[in-house]
Formats: sequence, structure tokens, C-alpha cells
Amino acid sequence: YGIEIDDFAHEMAILSLWLAEHQMNKVFEERLFDYGKSKPILPLKEAGQIQQGNATRRDWNEVCSISNKDEVFVIGNPPYLGYSRQDEDQKEDMKIVFSRINNYKKLDYIACWFYKATEYIENKNAKYAFVTTNSITQGEQVALLWPLILNKGQEIDFAHQSFKWTNNAKGNAGVAVVIIGIRNIDSSDKFLYNQNLKQSVKNISPYLTNTSNVYVSPRTNPLSNLPSMIKGSSPGDNGNLLLEQDEKNEILSKHPEAQKFIKKYIGASEFIKGTSRYCIHITDKNVKEAYKIKALDERFEKVEIFRLNSKKGATQKKAETPHFFDEDKHQKGEFILVPQTSSELRKYIPIGYFDDSYVPSNGTRVIYKAEPWLFGVVSSRMHMVWTHSTSGRLETRIQYTNTLCYNTFPFPDITTKQKENLNLYVFAILDERAKHPSKTMAQLYNPTTMPKGLLQAHQELDTAIEQCYRLQPFKNDTERLEYLFKQYEEMLKKDTLFAKQKKTRKKTVKK
Repeated sequence: YGIEIDDFAHEMAILSLWLAEHQMNKVFEERLFDYGKSKPILPLKEAGQIQQGNATRRDWNEVCSISNKDEVFVIGNPPYLGYSRQDEDQKEDMKIVFSRINNYKKLDYIACWFYKATEYIENKNAKYAFVTTNSITQGEQVALLWPLILNKGQEIDFAHQSFKWTNNAKGNAGVAVVIIGIRNIDSSDKFLYNQNLKQSVKNISPYLTNTSNVYVSPRTNPLSNLPSMIKGSSPGDNGNLLLEQDEKNEILSKHPEAQKFIKKYIGASEFIKGTSRYCIHITDKNVKEAYKIKALDERFEKVEIFRLNSKKGATQKKAETPHFFDEDKHQKGEFILVPQTSSELRKYIPIGYFDDSYVPSNGTRVIYKAEPWLFGVVSSRMHMVWTHSTSGRLETRIQYTNTLCYNTFPFPDITTKQKENLNLYVFAILDERAKHPSKTMAQLYNPTTMPKGLLQAHQELDTAIEQCYRLQPFKNDTERLEYLFKQYEEMLKKDTLFAKQKKTRKKTVKK
């Protein structure tokens, strides 16, 4: 039984069943020797129940009904596409399947198959397993999709953790995938696979770890006792407050006095690739002075026109102050910078440390007035492992956010002495970077070209960070992640309990 949307693939599936039958007949005859013969395959007869149609819109019970005596296995390699890559028909498929679900647009297209398969096998002697993009086991998608499955009395039967995979289908996949099997809850063993390793486990979480079914949801404030991380500044200017190197030079050649209004602008691309951009950054104190410079005044006028033409009322309101960024988060003092987008191939996300002569863009996440030890926390292997599991993805690249990666990160309270110790390892990393002034962050953190000294400095920091959690070393990233999820669950329970107690105290005071 099967459903195939493409006519050619539908015919090929039927042909494949005929070929498989012929091959099995040959094996059958070889083993029988001269004691019998199989039925001739010609003339061709109907093979299987492969129907042409859209699997997201068909009733699977009409294609293959399940009786009490049946045992059914659903398997497949459905298409996986993020919302931005779906065509109009596929977006309509999502709308139909998830008609009763909010925020379904954040789900990958393959979620349709998981949801329909879950409804199909519910309370029946049936299981299903799909090859799927690993995106449904990471980031926001976990909390959106998996309660729909696990709350129907189902569980993950087996799973193969993330691996690179290509196939011969149209538009060769070439992506990171996982294999997930789902069953109705029972007491039999569950198995977790990673390359050549097979592990019998008590439970497989939606993150494909040997932990309970905890969901990491975005938070507005850190779960751990860490300072706030915010999004960088957004100009909302149609490019008129931003300057390339030659544009900056041209303005300063005509108006040297404009220097005080120009700051270095640092985004993820500039930081990682080592390129330079600048921005016009005005404060309340020097607005009138800035407007006296013709080159700046002309740019402010263009910003005003752009904002007035916006359909958003809030943006139109900002046209009254075209000299200001739409969202200006810049503060005095040094700051830690985390690029929003980074390659998933890097062992460590490059983290930056800057002074206030730089304005971080909205393509970064920033911690102002941060002490050096915190640089070590966000640079650590523990934080990288957590980020890889909880972050969203842009294509295959990591999409780092403060709400989902940083605010949810479980980190223990540490002493002043421990912080001072971590500072030393942070300075060692910065010193190693300084030994390679001609190399960009992309080159320094390329896993194949990363300098040995820098890698060693990171590894020594990792050991120091991990000793903040426990003295026993971690064997691998899987063990690190499982430990972090257990810590997260414990800290979340305490945080939830504290919030309830705080709410109760407020009600008592009102009485």
C-alpha cells in the first residue's frame, strides 16, 4: 500500500514491486531445486495498492484500513521543506493538516506526515518510521510538534541520531537527517542509534536523547543566574544610516567634522568574514549638529521618506526621528557578541568581545557590561552542544537566539574564585587569536584550519567549564547533552515553583 503524488514515481513504484516479486521468485526456485516452480510473472497483474494522490490530503484509512487482526508498518522518506521553501500548494497542505493547530507555519513540511501517521496508528496495532530532516528535533519545532504526538499515548520506539545523508531523489537531499520510529506506548525496549552504536534506553526524548520528554521553550529572561542578552540594534533605514568603507571615506573627505557621528557597525557577516561597515549613530545631545552636515542631512531625509511609506504605523511614527535607529540598543562599555547565524560545521561558534566604538547589528545577540568569564560560558563546548540542539536553522546553519539558546541554558551558580579562574582561560583564547592577525574568524574557526594553539585553549576552557557542573569528565557530546537536559528540567521545576510562590504571595498581600 502506498500514496505517491508524482505520476512517474507512482508508475515506478508499481514496476519496482513487480521486479521485487520476480527477484523473490528466482530465490524461491533456487531453494526449491526441482521440487516446484513459482507462478509466472507474465502477464503482469496488479501489484500492491499504490495510489496516486496527495498523502497530506488523502484519508489514509481509505488507502489501507486497519482491522483488529492486522499489524501495519508505515515507512517512508517524505519531503522536507521549511515554510519559506514551500510552494503555495504545499502551504495549503500544511493549513489543511494543521487546521486546529496554532503556529504550524514554523513547522517543516514533513510534520504533516508525522501528524497524519500519529492519527492513523492511534490505538491500533501499527507503527510508523520516517527519514526526516533533523529540524523537527531542534529549536522551536520540538515544542510545537511533539506534544501533538506524545500526548496521544505514543512514544519514540527507536531513533537514529543526526547524520548527513544523500539520496537519488529529485533535488538530491544532501542534508542532516534522523530516522524516527513511533509506536503506541508499551513496555518493550527502545533503541537509540548513533553511527555504529546501539543503546537500549528507558525513554527517547523529542531531542533524541536518553532523557524524559522535556520541551525547551523560549524565555524572556535567563533560567540561570546570568546577565541579560539582547538583540543588536536595528536601523530600519533602507540602508541610509549604514556606510560602506568608500562611502564613509567620501563623507569624511568633505566633512571631517562628521567623524564623531560615525561608528563601526558589526554584524554576523562583518565579524566572521572580517569585513568593515560603518553607521551614522546620533545621540540626543548632538542632533542639531548632525543636521548641519549636508551629507548626513540628505541621508536622514531618505530615511524619513522610507519610513513614511511603510505600512506599519510604528515605523511611520519613527519617521519623526529619521536620524535615530529604529531600535537602538547600543550602550556604553564592552560587550560580548554572538553571531545570529553561524555554520553548523564549526566546533565552536566564534564569539566576539568589543568596546563601545562598535554598534552591534540586529544580526547579533549581545551581552553588555559582561565580565570575561561569561565569554567563556557562551564559548564553551557545553553551550555549543546545547545550542546545536535548541537553536533553529537557516538552511543547515545555526540560528542563535537569546530567548531559546541563551536564556534556557542551564549553568550552575559559581564562586568568585571560579570566575577568576575562567577569566584566565578566556584571556588565553583571546591571546591565541591575536597571534593570527591576518586571519578572519571564519578561517580561525574552520574545523580543518583551526590553529592548534587556539583549539587547545578552547579545550582547556571546556574542561574548566565542565568542572563547574561536576568533577567527573564527560565522555562525549551525547553525555553532555543528556546531563544538560536533566539540569534544565530540575532548574525549570524550581523556577516554576518560585514563580507560583511569588504569585501566591502577591495575592495574599492584596487581601
